[in-house]
Amino acid sequence: MRSLLMVLLALVMFGCSQANVSNSSVIDEMEESIEFDVADSAQSISRAVNFIRDLNHREPKSRFSVYYKTGSSEFVDKLNAKFKSEGIAKNRYRVVLAKEDQQKAVLISATYVRIKSRECGVMTFASRDEYRFGCALEHNRNMSLVNPIKSEL
Repeated sequence: MRSLLMVLLALVMFGCSQANVSNSSVIDEMEESIEFDVADSAQSISRAVNFIRDLNHREPKSRFSVYYKTGSSEFVDKLNAKFKSEGIAKNRYRVVLAKEDQQKAVLISATYVRIKSRECGVMTFASRDEYRFGCALEHNRNMSLVNPIKSEL
């Protein structure tokens, strides 16, 4: 009986020595957009390309939507060529005819997901007891859930 009590006491003491830190990752869906009144000017195409380049550089898995009015089809054709020349996959952008309530001639909208999680830190011999095992695994799991790898068929 006494040995059983000692074993239970040892299990309770060692079981409580490891703190379980809950997942503190925050997943935000972000959206940025740019609008143009005049869709025929070279300045508009330049601004659109700079917007696409900047966002593609910062967020490589961002998705773009281009909403245009019927008079802006030439601009959209040039923009479509720019998407291809920038190396943006066809499944990452879509071109849609704008609804009647859209005020500007062209609207480019981009959406992406940003994950904020705590820094996992570096495991050293001195910090092995406090290191959060599974932190990097949890971060990578969140990344794959919000940005799944999709095959191009």
